[in-house]
Amino acid sequence: MSKTFQVRISRDGNEIGSYPSDEVVRLRVNGILNETDFYWHEGMTDWAPLTQFLASEARRKLAEEALQRKQEEARRAERLAHERAKAKEEEDRAVAEAVRVRLEKEKAKAKEDEAAIAEATRVQWVKDKAKDRLDEYGGLFKFFGTAAFIIGVIVFLRGLAGDPDGSAIRQQVLVQTMTNGILLMILGYMMARR
Repeated sequence: MSKTFQVRISRDGNEIGSYPSDEVVRLRVNGILNETDFYWHEGMTDWAPLTQFLASEARRKLAEEALQRKQEEARRAERLAHERAKAKEEEDRAVAEAVRVRLEKEKAKAKEDEAAIAEATRVQWVKDKAKDRLDEYGGLFKFFGTAAFIIGVIVFLRGLAGDPDGSAIRQQVLVQTMTNGILLMILGYMMARR
């Protein structure tokens, strides 16, 4: 903003007053000063037409307004750049957090997969050991399975050969004997199949 200075005004060769520079423009706009008046201020060599002062003040005002607009635009651009940088920073932080969460999830999944593989390996090892043991004792299982099957057939046939006309308790014992024989045959068959 420009500094205010005193301007002397004359009309028809007579000085009519001294006014601050910003007041001269207002007085002319209100019709108190005429276009034909003259002005002088410190630093001038001679009096000049008031229209010349008004034109120079208008140019100065326009230049000040343009400078103010330019400064305001620069401040606005700076604010916008700052807001964009802040938004970018927040976006980068959000992306980094999302990546961190995803990596943690992937790590947790990898650990779970590793644990599942280890458990599956252990289970398979136990199965293999059990199968090896069964293969070692496979002949023994077949022997005992066949023996149990034969005993089951014998028990079943004894139950069939029993006296069906006996007492109710006797008949119940025969049914139980046949059931035991059938169960022994099933057990023997399963053991022999191992």
